[in-house]
Amino acid sequence: MDISDLAIHNPWWSKDNWASSDYHLNRLNQFKFVYERENYIPLSHGVKIMFGPRQVGKTTWIKQNILRLTDNKKSTDIFYIDCELFFDRFEMYKTLSTLLSIYNPHYLFIDEITSINEWEKSIKLFVDSGKFKDKCVILTGSSSLNLLKKAERLPGRLGSGQNKFRYYPLNFKEVVKLYGLNISSPSDALTKIDRLNIILHNYFIHGGIIRAINSFAETGSLNEDIFSIYSGWIDGELANVRRSSENATHIMDAIANSLTNEINWHSLVKNLSHPTVAEYVEILNNLFVLLYIEKSRRSLTGSPKNKKVYFYDPFFYWLSLFRARKIRSLSLNNLSSDVMGKLAELSLFVNLTQYIDKNKKENDFDIRRYIHFEKDKKGEIDFAVKLDGKTFYLESKFGKHISTKREGVIYLTKNKISRNSIPLSIFLLFPKKSINLLDSFEF
Repeated sequence: MDISDLAIHNPWWSKDNWASSDYHLNRLNQFKFVYERENYIPLSHGVKIMFGPRQVGKTTWIKQNILRLTDNKKSTDIFYIDCELFFDRFEMYKTLSTLLSIYNPHYLFIDEITSINEWEKSIKLFVDSGKFKDKCVILTGSSSLNLLKKAERLPGRLGSGQNKFRYYPLNFKEVVKLYGLNISSPSDALTKIDRLNIILHNYFIHGGIIRAINSFAETGSLNEDIFSIYSGWIDGELANVRRSSENATHIMDAIANSLTNEINWHSLVKNLSHPTVAEYVEILNNLFVLLYIEKSRRSLTGSPKNKKVYFYDPFFYWLSLFRARKIRSLSLNNLSSDVMGKLAELSLFVNLTQYIDKNKKENDFDIRRYIHFEKDKKGEIDFAVKLDGKTFYLESKFGKHISTKREGVIYLTKNKISRNSIPLSIFLLFPKKSINLLDSFEF
């Protein structure tokens, strides 16, 4: 790649109105809903890694930050490149070396670096030679296995403090803001519960996927075109690791069928072996399609066999049904009471995961350290959650009658509030504040 090609991919070097013709930013003009995560990752000194599913807005986030930076920074101080344009790490290294010697930019956004084999060796050379000193370098990728395993080969070469950031689909609080509803506190949310539940039902359909949100806003449904985009991403990633798309489809479908239930790999898919299921679940976990937690064990030895598997976002539940050829399109008519109960528990889990991750600020964050499920003679508890040194027990009961309440368990309902119950939509907005609200109320 020569310097003229770099200029094409960095049009702000020569054009003041570059954003009007940028593919990612121009596409936002076609959307009804646009969300900016301005401070999602600090643009401070050091090498940082941002990873998450494809098609959730990582590149758009970069372009939005570049647009802000060009307001008060020298244009050539900002550099962007999509690594899918490089043949190998040697071409990437040569190109970046040329760029640094001519322009010496302060902000470097290196997108989809996982498309380069052994990319970490080139990054190591740049850091060790001092070429990245005092610079802000953001690396992005769509496979946690590729990024995190290879990042282990860069000890001491990433930025200080938190340097690995998961780029999640929008959480429910962000979706509520997209819909133009401003909620300041749990007590404020109580006065708007009907409007919140309307948004929550929509969230059960489109999740936090911005393209799905806009498609649903335009037509009131999700059609084959939107599902095909994300299904194609999964198939492409599976092809890269030489794994079967059909096997992945069977496993995703089985997980959708068993959603909220306790399972083990041996019983999940009858015609696939235990090791095969375990391997594919880990691949889909690394691709940010699935997450899972384990059953509590009082003994700290060994690994619990029983799991509960959730999708990374409500939209991926429907994507699994699309891949299994069970649906072609999707609207609110698909939300039966049974499905809403499952998606309520799924939404509770994924929003708790984001909330804990954001507050812990850990580079090697693993939700299994903070959430598990329990089962005893009195029944199952959906989630035992560790927050601020305490364990809180949560049970999702969206739209369901609660026959017997267990002491010490918080029940997440559709619209009822009592001494140990609070509407799910309010809890998703304010997890910790909702607990404090229940403690302060007198019923």
